[in-house]
Amino acid sequence: MALLPAALSASLERDWFPPADGPWHEDVRASADALAGAVATWFAQAQAAGLPCATAGARRGQLGGQLVSALQAQGASAAGQQVAQAFAAYVTGQAFGPGMAAAPLATAAGGGLIATALATLDLPQPARADLIAGAHQLVAASSLVTFPGPPPFTAPVT
Repeated sequence: MALLPAALSASLERDWFPPADGPWHEDVRASADALAGAVATWFAQAQAAGLPCATAGARRGQLGGQLVSALQAQGASAAGQQVAQAFAAYVTGQAFGPGMAAAPLATAAGGGLIATALATLDLPQPARADLIAGAHQLVAASSLVTFPGPPPFTAPVT
């Protein structure tokens, strides 16, 4: 199954965003873990050349640890870029069968979209989730997986 931004958007709303009448997570580590869980569960559906991502769940902790500092950033622009960089680091090196993902090329563009979602305070939650999910999709799709063998070939993350 290919990565669908709508699936990540729904997960962000359900698992990361606060309910309409409730507070955010109790601390930044809990918030980072919730975001990492939503992203890792979504990315477990990623494929390259028909091979599923085999390491998405195993690397969730790495993503969560990097998201802590991103969520503590002072300002939406810095937070957006750091969330995108944490996700790019998470994507880099993921295993798809014998193939390994390279660093995503659209990390800065994805960070800009996340920053916009965080900075636009009057944005409804569904639109905010869609924008953040779209940014993650953009970053993921800009990574190529290199497969060994004569000659080596590449495939996009889908």
